Amino acid sequence: MTKSLFKTESLIFSKNKASKNWNNHNFLYKKVSTVLLKKVLEVNSHFKNILIITSDIDETVDALVGLKYNKIVLVSQYKQLILKFQINKPNIIKVHCSFDNIPLKNESFDLIVSNLCLHNSNNQFKFLEKKYQLLNKDGLMFCNFFGENTLQELKKSFILADENFFKGSLMRIPPLNNILNVSNAISSIGFREIVSETLVYEVFYKKVNNLLKDIRGMGENIQLNTNIKQKINKNYMNYLDMVYKKKFSNERYHLKATCEIISISAWKENQK
Repeated sequence: MTKSLFKTESLIFSKNKASKNWNNHNFLYKKVSTVLLKKVLEVNSHFKNILIITSDIDETVDALVGLKYNKIVLVSQYKQLILKFQINKPNIIKVHCSFDNIPLKNESFDLIVSNLCLHNSNNQFKFLEKKYQLLNKDGLMFCNFFGENTLQELKKSFILADENFFKGSLMRIPPLNNILNVSNAISSIGFREIVSETLVYEVFYKKVNNLLKDIRGMGENIQLNTNIKQKINKNYMNYLDMVYKKKFSNERYHLKATCEIISISAWKENQK
């Protein structure tokens, strides 16, 4: 499991700010929510009470709202995203609270979906442990999270640019989880029948700045708890763009950006 390196207040500020132009940058959440629905349908179960913990506005709920259910509870720590939530049904309840402190009763849900927010928790083991506690016996959890190979091209390009300008690399992008560490943590908590899958998306950009705009547009420009004093100026950006194109472009000079999504499902067995 990775150690949190960001300031939660900065993350929340970035996400809330991103809500203003969300529809211009939410393509990834739409893709992942579509895959999530297929996985839930494969289980072929009726979930009465569903808990959704997510970093989007309504993409995840919109994908699952067609299921048979009694109640859906949506948890978000981003107030502005909740305010933009458009689905109006009496059995969909919105809860604004920290991902690390969810004030809901244990053993209340048959299905819990954690969608692209594990990396935004300051204590990821406790985050997963809380999901186990919230599940009913024989309940199911789906956890989607960004894998360690996400933005690997950008990370490597930042390192080369930093070494050129500052004679040393800086941690501009925090480390992300790998599938083995999260699977082991889920197993140690008590989950069983753990199934994992890796989904890889490749997105192409003409300029590195367009990629950075999408990252900011999703509110994922996490502020690290490190004091990076070296500022990125125009010369740095030009060099970063040049290095990126040289190392990670196709024949049309489009920059490739990898997004690795790890999807894990696990059951809470009824201990009799």
